[in-house]
Amino acid sequence: MSPIVKIFIFELEILQLMNPFNLERKTKLLGMLAENPDDDFLNFAIAMEELASENLQKAQSFFQKCIEINPMHIPARYQLAKIAYKLHHHEEAMQLLNQGIAILKEKKDLKTLNEFRSLLSEIEFD
Repeated sequence: MSPIVKIFIFELEILQLMNPFNLERKTKLLGMLAENPDDDFLNFAIAMEELASENLQKAQSFFQKCIEINPMHIPARYQLAKIAYKLHHHEEAMQLLNQGIAILKEKKDLKTLNEFRSLLSEIEFD
């Protein structure tokens, strides 16, 4: 299994474990982030908390920070594309997916590449 897929699975497991009403966990994460603002994992974890709470704009800003910190952060790019699609920003979603596809082709990560292509196709036919 490729490292990208492992990260994807791990981050999806985090999402499954998250309870949108767990303010204590979110507060702890924000405290940790205050000490390490350029930690892409903490930014991603908070973004997933915001996403689970349906705070799409807040989630977007944390996912964008992940990509600023680490332009190769594929899971953040995928989640951003899904949010853009949900908000009917199809061009933005397709741009994010195409950027991810280019990265995934370089890494030869076919499984994740197919996930990106699948979402891109869904948007194109919407």
